[in-house]
Amino acid sequence: MDLIVSKKWLLARMYEPDLVIVDCRFELGRPTAGQEAFAQSHIPGAIYLDLEVDLSSPVSTHGGRHPLPDPDVLAKRLSQAGISNNSRIVAYDDQGGMYASRLWWLLRWLGHDSVYVMDEGFSAWKDGGYPITDAQPTIIPASFVPNLRHDMLADMNKVKQSLSNPGVLLVDSRDASRYAGEQEPIDAKAGHIPGAINSFWKQVSDDSGAWKSDQLLSSQFSRLTEAMDKGQEAIIYCGSGVSACPNVLALHKLGYSQVKLYAGSWSDWISYEENPVATGEE
Repeated sequence: MDLIVSKKWLLARMYEPDLVIVDCRFELGRPTAGQEAFAQSHIPGAIYLDLEVDLSSPVSTHGGRHPLPDPDVLAKRLSQAGISNNSRIVAYDDQGGMYASRLWWLLRWLGHDSVYVMDEGFSAWKDGGYPITDAQPTIIPASFVPNLRHDMLADMNKVKQSLSNPGVLLVDSRDASRYAGEQEPIDAKAGHIPGAINSFWKQVSDDSGAWKSDQLLSSQFSRLTEAMDKGQEAIIYCGSGVSACPNVLALHKLGYSQVKLYAGSWSDWISYEENPVATGEE
């Protein structure tokens, strides 16, 4: 089954008992905006999980702006939200799939495969005349037991070791100007990890906000997939480990499940003063 599901697919199955719909809307700089949007209207039966409250650990010296949540803490939160190891989860947001993809990655990291992202997002659902509600869902707690996939993750030391390893390809998922170090609106230093190539995460979608076909994605990621076909390893990062997730998801769609996420990403990398920084193109 495809990892991206259509609005029609979800409409046909939204009341099936093992399906859990998760609203992941969030806005950087406005931390309550997603919760407020959910309270106003959401897909019927959906629960809300917040990027910074539920899907990240508190910020500290290292780990980036959105550190990975503790697996046991996240599993407990998923259980409270009614998600079990037998649940099918469909995540959505209204930000191009960035936050929904974060939940997708986290669940895969916890060993759960039955997780999908709804194409296009909430505004397309609403504008398409699909049902919405402001009713708070009734949540029946469940039991979610994590089974961590450590091989999905790269830490700072792994990335640092890769700088001198031609068998590892680093991919920066931020927009071209941040990658090149021309501007940096969020983090303390501008630039990218030396040797990284750039593949802006928003390019997984077309101009309408729908995910591109596998054929288009395959063409777009050809440099990366050709490297992996030859046995190279790929590590994907962004600013804080969130917007890299759509790129990881796209590669999974194409059958490249061995790709790793550098969860701390650029904001973790620059928290170590000694780490080198590159600017311009690679």
